[in-house]
Amino acid sequence: MTYQLNIDMIDTSTNGGGTNLIGKQISILFRQLNLYFNHELSEISISATELLYLSSLYEKDGITQDDLAQEYSVDKAAVTRTLQLMEKKGLIFRKTDSSDKRAKKLFLTDKSKSLEKKLRETQAKWICAMTKGMEKSAIDSFSKQIDNMVERAKELNQKEREDK
Repeated sequence: MTYQLNIDMIDTSTNGGGTNLIGKQISILFRQLNLYFNHELSEISISATELLYLSSLYEKDGITQDDLAQEYSVDKAAVTRTLQLMEKKGLIFRKTDSSDKRAKKLFLTDKSKSLEKKLRETQAKWICAMTKGMEKSAIDSFSKQIDNMVERAKELNQKEREDK
């Protein structure tokens, strides 16, 4: 597969040093998101990564560790390390799946359930700040474009692994 570069997507200013503007901006946004959530949730000792995993469990309690790894495109060892911390904090508990003894299902504790409102409010505050002044149609369009980029990135990385 060949790739054609759109020169308008490259930051050629002296400040940008020729870096990919989209990649740079996404990287900065991701870092700012982590800083924000880590700061806002420090009083309850929940990290940005733990917030992600809890959000998935709020949507579907009882998912597996593998489900989380796949959902966030993170290696299983990294998920396991975070889940071990969450278990020590009393945020989740793990049970072996009765239909697959190798799989661990994840469940919310009463403690994490009691934090759901605060966590969702913190996420909503971030989203409101990031989308301030944007029309709903622009937000929807942006969200679709990001979803498309995520899928293309996954496909590209999968293809690169298969080619090796």
